[in-house]
Amino acid sequence: MIDRITQYGKRQAVVFGLHNSALMAVIVLLIAGMTLRSPYFLTFANFEVIMTGFVLEAIMAVGMTFVILSGGIDLSVSSVLPLSAILAGFMLNMGLPIVLVILITLVVATSIGFFNAFLKIVLDVHPFIATLATMLTVRGLALAMSRGENISGFSTAFTNIGQGRLFNIPYTILFFAVLIFSMGYLLKNHRFFQQVYFIGYNPKAAMLSGLKVNRFFLFVFGFSAFLAGVAGILAAAQYGAAHNSYGIGSELRVITAVAIGGTSMVRGGTGTMFGTLLGITFMAILSNAFMMSGISTYWQDIVTGVMLLLAILAAESLKGKQVAV
Repeated sequence: MIDRITQYGKRQAVVFGLHNSALMAVIVLLIAGMTLRSPYFLTFANFEVIMTGFVLEAIMAVGMTFVILSGGIDLSVSSVLPLSAILAGFMLNMGLPIVLVILITLVVATSIGFFNAFLKIVLDVHPFIATLATMLTVRGLALAMSRGENISGFSTAFTNIGQGRLFNIPYTILFFAVLIFSMGYLLKNHRFFQQVYFIGYNPKAAMLSGLKVNRFFLFVFGFSAFLAGVAGILAAAQYGAAHNSYGIGSELRVITAVAIGGTSMVRGGTGTMFGTLLGITFMAILSNAFMMSGISTYWQDIVTGVMLLLAILAAESLKGKQVAV
């Protein structure tokens, strides 16, 4: 059975070769077009703006990939992010050690993910409804804790986590690079992670085959919330403050990036981490292109919605090409 899971994951990578190639071509054309339009686009400074502006959502997209691959959805990440930032800010201002603050914040964030999994596994609540309720509850909790005010006054040792550099590359970018490439490798080569393809494609068959499906759901939702917690800590460190407005609407941008990358929202078990990287890259460059062109943010939202719809339609068209386990 495990060998069949491995084969299924490899076959999915083959199916999405064409999709990834097409998306890379679109990204190249977008870069070429913006380079002709503005001499400032193809510069190191602008590419740093592109990366740092989307890196927090990119981190959450890695966890979202696993959730959607498993056949679920997680809307609560956009609320876990500000709650984590605010919680970390409160504890830092109380004088707690940075390491302890990070550990407690990540435990709380991961617990929210476990709660989402509990709603799905035990109470049989659909992930969309479960995580929507969690998103609203956690967002309200973050607002109540902060009373709508900024929490700041963090030490340099903490802000350096989000603002520091190694070889002139921001720590946040380096963290994301290590994260997505390590998760991509594990998803492609490690049997535990490859279970997500079989579970997402046919959870009942996976359970009958002896796979611990519920335990894996616990992992994917916990991991998604964990990375949202990481993003919240990095946001507080990067901006030197914490506020409940952080992350508003980020769940849709994260989901869109993952869907554009080829991870099917129609049914689970279809997608790759490399596709998610391409989706993140496309979304980040597109957002920067709108900004440099002076196009209203309202149009950005329209384009994001259209891209999400197109990604879903593309996933639907690929259903017939999927290889059944």
